[in-house]
Amino acid sequence: MSDLVCSVMWCLLGLLVPPVVAQEKPLERSFLAGMSASYRIQLLVRSEIQGQQPVQIGAKTYVKPFLREAHGRLSWRATQHVISVSADGTADIEEVLDEAESAQASGSSADEETEKLVKAVLEAFEKWGVMRVLRYHETRAGQLTDLSPDGAPPLEEASPPVLTLWLLRALRPGVALPAAPIRFGELWQEPRTAQLPHWADARGSEVGGWLATTGFPEPAARLHVVQQLSGTVVSGVEKPPEGTAQARFHAESVNTVSLGDGRLMAATRSATREITWMLAPVKGLREQPEFRGRLSVEVQIEACNDSPCLSPKPGRSALGERE
Repeated sequence: MSDLVCSVMWCLLGLLVPPVVAQEKPLERSFLAGMSASYRIQLLVRSEIQGQQPVQIGAKTYVKPFLREAHGRLSWRATQHVISVSADGTADIEEVLDEAESAQASGSSADEETEKLVKAVLEAFEKWGVMRVLRYHETRAGQLTDLSPDGAPPLEEASPPVLTLWLLRALRPGVALPAAPIRFGELWQEPRTAQLPHWADARGSEVGGWLATTGFPEPAARLHVVQQLSGTVVSGVEKPPEGTAQARFHAESVNTVSLGDGRLMAATRSATREITWMLAPVKGLREQPEFRGRLSVEVQIEACNDSPCLSPKPGRSALGERE
């Protein structure tokens, strides 16, 4: 989505906002020691390899496109307990993960290479095992500290593990809150740079804004955030012996947040890590062979304090999979 289209979209959405009084202070999380909240969390993972395979027919060489995909799904209950609250409002959180459903995985075809992708997805779920207790601190702005890396399944991602680090935060039933007051329909955009191993010239941006929402038992709003990062692979296992490789990371989240205490009520979050390889020229081919590897995740979070913590209703996910 271009910046122009994005800006126009937010302006139009702003016209649809009901007459809600804008807050003069940033929304902050309010914690109370002893409080608990339960959520159903569903994680979808897709591993994909797309490329071109040279085919010799007589004296000529042609390319045959191929696409191999593996999908996996896992869901569980997460219960947050506020152990204590410090003087500055930071909470000591205990998060219990249980009631996990059996992991599922499937592939787009039955060939050997696709089966390897399916096996890798299942092994990631099995190694993790879900059932565990996490302890961390959460500030009033929704920032997390002291969070253990075992709070997310091992995706066996090459360095830099940008998707794994994003997922570790995205699986938590909370939200990082902007430092500015809520202005419905207004869009903010900030540049981002990063020093990452094996990637050069890593640059990106974060775009976001607040949207009004209805249909909840208490006043709420939706926080929409898009993050993008790209760079050139200059070393490591993802750099081809010949040719070039470009890296891209894209993440998007829509979080429904209580305007009363800043707690998360529901969320849909997705992210993709993509590497595109442009290999050395092949004799007989007009263009250089191109391969693309994608690792994508989607997280769906629903509060279930007053209802059974069941899996989300079947529907089409952002990863293109019918659950």
